[in-house]
Amino acid sequence: MHAGRTTGEPQGEHSRWVARDIDSKLDERHFRLLVETVRDYAIFLLDTRGRVASWNAGAEQIKGYKAREIVGKHFSLFYPQEVRDSGWPEQELEIALREGRMRDEGWRLRRDGSRFWASVVITALRDEDGQHIGFAKVTRDLTEVRRVKALEDEGRRMTTFLAMLGHELRNPLAPIANAVSVMQLEKIESENLRRCRDIIARQLAQMTRLVNDLLDVGRITSGKVRLEMSEVDLANSLHEAVEMAEPLALARSQLLTVETGGGEVPVRGDHARLVQVFSNLLNNAVKFTPEGGSISASLRVVDENAEVSVKDNGPGIPPARLADIFNLFVQGEEQPEHLGTGLGLGLSLVQQLVVLHGGDVGAFSAGVPGKGSEFVVRLPLLRDADPA
Repeated sequence: MHAGRTTGEPQGEHSRWVARDIDSKLDERHFRLLVETVRDYAIFLLDTRGRVASWNAGAEQIKGYKAREIVGKHFSLFYPQEVRDSGWPEQELEIALREGRMRDEGWRLRRDGSRFWASVVITALRDEDGQHIGFAKVTRDLTEVRRVKALEDEGRRMTTFLAMLGHELRNPLAPIANAVSVMQLEKIESENLRRCRDIIARQLAQMTRLVNDLLDVGRITSGKVRLEMSEVDLANSLHEAVEMAEPLALARSQLLTVETGGGEVPVRGDHARLVQVFSNLLNNAVKFTPEGGSISASLRVVDENAEVSVKDNGPGIPPARLADIFNLFVQGEEQPEHLGTGLGLGLSLVQQLVVLHGGDVGAFSAGVPGKGSEFVVRLPLLRDADPA
């Protein structure tokens, strides 16, 4: 009889039994290693009374407890006091025991007392005889996911609000514009009345521009804006925008220059929207450049792209603000005298329209008064066309 062989047991059967035993131990060890090293999920066991019986790396990372600090303590420690007082942790175990498992989402506490939004699954564990032996609990930190979803929901609500606000404001503008037109046709003897009429006309134009910006933001963010794409000479678009901004610059005694190189620069785009892009940049430069300042617009071809630059010698933009300058409702807070002259929509519209054209826009400034700022719009040249 060979050592290690059981009496009467066939050698082949013994070998298979040993192999199964080794495989079982390996599987158990691999599973335990997997659970212990996972860091994205808190995976741990509870005894039948809800006390923590095991602790993995993910549980330590998410909840902040070391194993020696938490093993043996009741899992209700992870719940805010008001939830513990309601008896919900114990109810979770009752549901899991009755139904086999239970899922829940809610606020949980870390060791330092901070809250996080958790997705929880509790599963009742039973042995081979069906005897209840404890619970397995898996927790995932969804705080960031919840925050992103909240921001997306807020963005949708903001888009709806902007669209509604724009339409509601637009309704009274038409009769006001008609009334101003009639007043301008009539001969008014009183200088004071003429001045009041002209003030109304100017403010009406400002109101109309703001309402149109609101409506454009709503259309773009909801994906409803339509571009009439065709071959466009970017030089013509820039010249048209300069002509629109010139009266504003003259009113502030500013020098506005334009340089396009004299040749055609073809791109594929919506001419009206491109004029709007450059007009917004020029109007922004006029607004934030002091009286007597200078503004330049230039167009050049760089490799396969056309670049339009709008540069001024105003107060500039602090470098820390460059990261959010294209966000909605961001204004030049460092120049209080300009607050209230807009809604902070112009640059956001510029960025969104440029992106819709397959391009990009950047802002550059040292934040030094007199050095000003520069905005550069880059658009792809029309393929198979001579940039001239």
